[in-house]
Amino acid sequence: MLGLSELLDHARVRKLKATLHHCGKNVTLHLPIIIEGAQYVTIGENTTIAPFVHIWGHGNVFIGVNCMIASHCAITSVTHDYTVAPMIGKTTSAPIRIGNDVWIGAHCTVLPGVAIGDGAVVGAGSIVTKDIPAWSVAYGVPAVVKKMRIVAG
Repeated sequence: MLGLSELLDHARVRKLKATLHHCGKNVTLHLPIIIEGAQYVTIGENTTIAPFVHIWGHGNVFIGVNCMIASHCAITSVTHDYTVAPMIGKTTSAPIRIGNDVWIGAHCTVLPGVAIGDGAVVGAGSIVTKDIPAWSVAYGVPAVVKKMRIVAG
Protein backbone atom coordinates (compact mmCIF):
# COMPACT_ATOMS: atom_id res chain seq x y z
CA MET A 1 0.00 0.00 0.00
CA LEU A 2 1.28 3.44 -0.93
CA GLY A 3 1.97 6.03 1.71
CA LEU A 4 0.77 9.61 1.58
CA SER A 5 4.04 10.86 0.07
CA GLU A 6 3.88 8.34 -2.79
CA LEU A 7 0.22 9.13 -3.43
CA LEU A 8 1.01 12.84 -3.62
CA ASP A 9 3.92 12.16 -6.01
CA HIS A 10 1.65 10.09 -8.28
CA ALA A 11 -0.90 12.91 -8.28
CA ARG A 12 1.79 15.49 -9.10
CA VAL A 13 3.09 13.38 -12.00
CA ARG A 14 -0.43 12.88 -13.39
CA LYS A 15 -1.06 16.63 -13.19
CA LEU A 16 2.27 17.44 -14.87
CA LYS A 17 1.63 14.96 -17.69
CA ALA A 18 -1.82 16.49 -18.24
CA THR A 19 -0.27 19.93 -18.82
CA LEU A 20 2.06 18.72 -21.60
CA HIS A 21 1.22 19.30 -25.27
CA HIS A 22 1.46 15.53 -25.66
CA CYS A 23 2.58 12.74 -23.35
CA GLY A 24 2.93 9.23 -24.74
CA LYS A 25 2.13 5.99 -22.96
CA ASN A 26 4.50 4.60 -20.34
CA VAL A 27 6.33 7.90 -19.76
CA THR A 28 8.16 7.87 -16.43
CA LEU A 29 8.83 11.17 -14.68
CA HIS A 30 10.88 10.96 -11.49
CA LEU A 31 10.18 13.93 -9.23
CA PRO A 32 11.31 16.56 -8.71
CA ILE A 33 11.10 17.79 -12.31
CA ILE A 34 10.34 21.31 -13.46
CA ILE A 35 8.77 21.87 -16.88
CA GLU A 36 8.07 25.51 -17.64
CA GLY A 37 5.90 26.11 -20.67
CA ALA A 38 4.72 22.50 -20.46
CA GLN A 39 2.02 23.17 -23.06
CA TYR A 40 4.84 23.43 -25.64
CA VAL A 41 6.52 20.14 -24.66
CA THR A 42 5.92 16.76 -26.32
CA ILE A 43 7.24 13.54 -24.78
CA GLY A 44 7.03 10.27 -26.71
CA GLU A 45 6.09 6.90 -25.25
CA ASN A 46 8.41 4.77 -23.11
CA THR A 47 10.59 7.77 -22.26
CA THR A 48 12.11 8.20 -18.81
CA ILE A 49 13.15 11.51 -17.27
CA ALA A 50 15.18 11.33 -14.07
CA PRO A 51 14.94 13.65 -11.04
CA PHE A 52 16.16 17.23 -11.02
CA VAL A 53 15.63 17.83 -14.75
CA HIS A 54 14.53 21.32 -15.77
CA ILE A 55 12.89 21.90 -19.16
CA TRP A 56 12.09 25.38 -20.48
CA GLY A 57 9.58 24.60 -23.22
CA HIS A 58 8.36 28.00 -24.43
CA GLY A 59 10.22 27.65 -27.75
CA ASN A 60 8.89 24.08 -28.24
CA VAL A 61 10.60 20.90 -27.09
CA PHE A 62 10.03 17.54 -28.75
CA ILE A 63 11.36 14.42 -27.02
CA GLY A 64 10.98 11.19 -28.99
CA VAL A 65 10.10 7.65 -27.94
CA ASN A 66 12.31 5.32 -25.88
CA CYS A 67 14.51 8.18 -24.61
CA MET A 68 16.44 8.38 -21.36
CA ILE A 69 17.23 11.76 -19.84
CA ALA A 70 19.44 11.47 -16.78
CA SER A 71 19.32 13.58 -13.63
CA HIS A 72 20.24 17.24 -13.39
CA CYS A 73 19.84 18.01 -17.11
CA ALA A 74 18.72 21.40 -18.38
CA ILE A 75 16.85 21.49 -21.69
CA THR A 76 16.11 25.06 -22.68
CA SER A 77 14.39 26.24 -25.84
CA VAL A 78 14.51 29.82 -24.61
CA THR A 79 17.35 32.05 -23.47
CA HIS A 80 18.16 35.68 -22.79
CA ASP A 81 18.76 37.85 -25.84
CA TYR A 82 22.24 39.30 -25.32
CA THR A 83 21.94 41.46 -28.49
CA VAL A 84 19.65 43.99 -26.80
CA ALA A 85 20.03 46.22 -23.79
CA PRO A 86 18.85 45.91 -21.18
CA MET A 87 18.79 42.10 -21.45
CA ILE A 88 16.42 41.61 -18.53
CA GLY A 89 13.03 40.52 -19.79
CA LYS A 90 14.26 40.04 -23.37
CA THR A 91 14.36 36.48 -24.65
CA THR A 92 14.90 34.53 -27.81
CA SER A 93 13.75 30.99 -28.49
CA ALA A 94 14.21 28.12 -30.93
CA PRO A 95 12.74 24.62 -30.88
CA ILE A 96 14.64 21.59 -29.60
CA ARG A 97 14.17 18.16 -31.17
CA ILE A 98 15.42 15.07 -29.37
CA GLY A 99 14.98 12.02 -31.60
CA ASN A 100 13.96 8.48 -30.72
CA ASP A 101 16.13 6.14 -28.62
CA VAL A 102 18.33 8.99 -27.35
CA TRP A 103 20.28 8.84 -24.10
CA ILE A 104 21.29 12.15 -22.52
CA GLY A 105 23.71 11.67 -19.62
CA ALA A 106 23.57 13.38 -16.24
CA HIS A 107 24.26 17.10 -15.88
CA CYS A 108 23.91 17.91 -19.60
CA THR A 109 22.64 21.20 -20.97
CA VAL A 110 20.80 21.32 -24.30
CA LEU A 111 20.53 24.83 -25.77
CA PRO A 112 17.86 26.39 -28.02
CA GLY A 113 17.61 25.30 -31.65
CA VAL A 114 19.46 22.00 -31.22
CA ALA A 115 18.44 18.71 -32.83
CA ILE A 116 19.74 15.44 -31.40
CA GLY A 117 19.33 12.64 -33.94
CA ASP A 118 17.77 9.23 -33.41
CA GLY A 119 19.90 6.78 -31.44
CA ALA A 120 22.40 9.42 -30.31
CA VAL A 121 24.17 9.37 -26.94
CA VAL A 122 25.23 12.58 -25.20
CA GLY A 123 27.85 12.01 -22.52
CA ALA A 124 27.45 13.24 -18.97
CA GLY A 125 28.29 16.87 -18.30
CA SER A 126 28.10 17.91 -21.94
CA ILE A 127 26.78 21.20 -23.26
CA VAL A 128 24.97 20.70 -26.56
CA THR A 129 25.27 23.88 -28.63
CA LYS A 130 24.92 22.36 -32.13
CA ASP A 131 23.06 19.49 -33.75
CA ILE A 132 24.18 15.95 -32.89
CA PRO A 133 23.80 13.46 -35.78
CA ALA A 134 21.82 10.24 -35.50
CA TRP A 135 23.61 7.20 -34.04
CA SER A 136 26.57 9.23 -32.80
CA VAL A 137 28.22 9.46 -29.40
CA ALA A 138 29.00 13.07 -28.47
CA TYR A 139 30.40 14.61 -25.34
CA GLY A 140 32.35 17.58 -24.05
CA VAL A 141 32.01 21.32 -23.63
CA PRO A 142 30.82 22.01 -26.21
CA ALA A 143 29.62 18.52 -27.16
CA VAL A 144 31.33 17.13 -30.25
CA VAL A 145 30.90 13.79 -31.98
CA LYS A 146 33.61 11.35 -30.86
CA LYS A 147 32.38 8.18 -32.58
CA MET A 148 29.41 6.49 -34.16
CA ARG A 149 27.35 3.85 -32.38
CA ILE A 150 27.63 0.29 -33.57
CA VAL A 151 24.35 -1.40 -32.76
CA ALA A 152 24.15 -5.18 -32.50
CA GLY A 153 21.15 -6.99 -33.81
